[in-house]
Amino acid sequence: MALNVIDLIMADHRDVEMIFEKLKKQPEDRPALVAELAAKFVAHARAEETQVYPELVKAAPGERGEVHHGVEEHHEAEELLAQLMDTDPDQREFLTVLEQLVKAVKHHVEEEESDILPAMAKAIPGDKLLRLGRVFSQAKAEELAKPPKPKGRTRQELIEQAKEKGVEGHSSMTKDELITALGG
Repeated sequence: MALNVIDLIMADHRDVEMIFEKLKKQPEDRPALVAELAAKFVAHARAEETQVYPELVKAAPGERGEVHHGVEEHHEAEELLAQLMDTDPDQREFLTVLEQLVKAVKHHVEEEESDILPAMAKAIPGDKLLRLGRVFSQAKAEELAKPPKPKGRTRQELIEQAKEKGVEGHSSMTKDELITALGG
């Protein structure tokens, strides 16, 4: 049975929650689990931001604020994820950063599942939710197939550079948009 986009998003949420539990309980597997978490989280976030959220805004323009807030929460979590990836998994600091990431993602998931997804279920017809599920899944697959990006500047560092250079709209740009706006 084909799953609609809401079911797929919620399945991803449960998957990330399971990875968080493994990160806490299986310290020997942390390097691989962090890599898996990073790949899945980024693919999920990009697919939502490029394929799902725009469809919700088209169907329910009043949800624009919630969608923007969801994107900001993705960016916050990605910054914490980058920090986690840069932290030695055997150090105490790893668990501190992990807890911050878990808290941020849990907050986002709760808001998305109580606000954004119900609005989507109400505003978008069932057959379109099924098609959007396929589009979402394909976008995730394409993101997962991309080669990993080299570690570089954080989004916050890029925002500071953009602010210094007077780039308009820098606070709402994605990391990739900031890199482009700053000339690479």
